[in-house]
Amino acid sequence: MTTPVGFVGLGAMGLPMARNLLKAGYGVRVFNRTVARAEGLAIQGATVLTSPRAVAEQAPIVLSIMADDTALEAVALGPNGILAGLAKDGIHVDMSTVSPDASKMLAQRYREQGVHYIAAPVFGRPEAAAAAKLWICPAGPSEVIERCRPLFNAMGQGVIVVGEEPHLANVLKLVGNFFVISAIETLSEALTLAEKSGLKADTVLEVVKALLPGPLFQGYGGRMARSEFVPPGFVLRLGLKDVGLMRKLAEQGSAPLPIADIMHEHLRAAAAKGRGELDWGAVITVVRELAGLAPGSTP
Repeated sequence: MTTPVGFVGLGAMGLPMARNLLKAGYGVRVFNRTVARAEGLAIQGATVLTSPRAVAEQAPIVLSIMADDTALEAVALGPNGILAGLAKDGIHVDMSTVSPDASKMLAQRYREQGVHYIAAPVFGRPEAAAAAKLWICPAGPSEVIERCRPLFNAMGQGVIVVGEEPHLANVLKLVGNFFVISAIETLSEALTLAEKSGLKADTVLEVVKALLPGPLFQGYGGRMARSEFVPPGFVLRLGLKDVGLMRKLAEQGSAPLPIADIMHEHLRAAAAKGRGELDWGAVITVVRELAGLAPGSTP
């Protein structure tokens, strides 16, 4: 008998993740606010349902990946939410980038109802999601995480267990994304400095390849040098949201985070210029403009 699993949220990341669960042989029950996003999965064998609650009523484990705290709470809570549909000992695994405070609140609400909430944010762009090459970082009770591990293995290349408290996974995700935005800001400034000084980007990228191997600097460096921001791996407006969460976490912990402050201003400026749906590497356009250069290939 096919094991049922639920999936809520079929965005740029969720759609390929759900597709990999289908490929692994699971009976996938899905909900997405925009029903058209689920049509391809339905053709491949997924069951499309009308609410998050309906998904949870048909699957003992429900995964979700949403844009922000508000979107997560909307699918988790309320009369048509996941919590309302989960049977006793059911599991909701949220894989979104959201605030630690949101996870704390949801974990408490789920415990009160005799069900489980796991935070398991992911690292990787949509192409990594499609190739089942994500890094998945769950936090929650160890025995509950183990029940979910086969699902994680179907979607990712590795699992990094963070701890027993779900919100710690969200802290790790924000710390990890801070590495990414720091690299993007560094590349923006370095490539701009090089051009202003008469040095070709290709030469800079050769140094990046030699000294900083790996997908972060090489992948973003190449795309940013070529002004390739479409299709986005992660849209700039959500990057602005994430940096806001980082700054809030830093303020709560009295930790200095000056790079995030700089990046926040640059992201906000790019969004104000209508670039919010581009890849967040498009922050280089603002740095270039501050240096008196053309922004690049932007709308």
